[in-house]
Amino acid sequence: MHTLTRRGGLAALMVLVLATFGLATAPSAGAADFIVPIKWNVNASTHLKNLNLDVTVPQGTFTGTVDVTTGALQGTLSLPPATQTISFLGIPLATATFAMTPTGPITGHVDLKNKTASVDSSFNFNITSATLSLLPHLNLVGDHCHGSTPISVSMSGPVNLTGASTFSSTYTIPPLTGCGFVTPILNLVVPSSGNTFTATFAPPT
Repeated sequence: MHTLTRRGGLAALMVLVLATFGLATAPSAGAADFIVPIKWNVNASTHLKNLNLDVTVPQGTFTGTVDVTTGALQGTLSLPPATQTISFLGIPLATATFAMTPTGPITGHVDLKNKTASVDSSFNFNITSATLSLLPHLNLVGDHCHGSTPISVSMSGPVNLTGASTFSSTYTIPPLTGCGFVTPILNLVVPSSGNTFTATFAPPT
């Protein structure tokens, strides 16, 4: 799925990217900006508080650039949809697919001296499919089930310059809309603050 800013989310991946290039000395004043392209693998998960549900997101990517001269970061985070089975007392009851899609480019700033970064991002939270175990071919939420407002995620922290780095953040899921007759039911259990998004970023091996 920060969300996942935060599924996604969410924002954490920039932190790693930027600090990695903090190993280099920033160009002197007046020099042309030194732009470095970046592509990282992202392994993420999210915990949906009200459902007490942990969702593991398939591996995604962050593609963007870092301006080593100014520390500015910009790029696109791509996380595949995540499908999770919802069980009660060990009995599978339903299956839901969650997706977090950026509303625009992710932006941030890296402190080259201290090897830290901060990132701001905004995502749309979608439930693309929800089926009961007894009716696996009936999508209860239709094709337009989504949060009524985007999810905002802000993250900051240090980066491991020699390997993978892991970051976490909390985010709020807004009330849902467009989910058909199950919209009121979902709004009793899904929207909440205090959901967590955790992501590990690393260069491709």
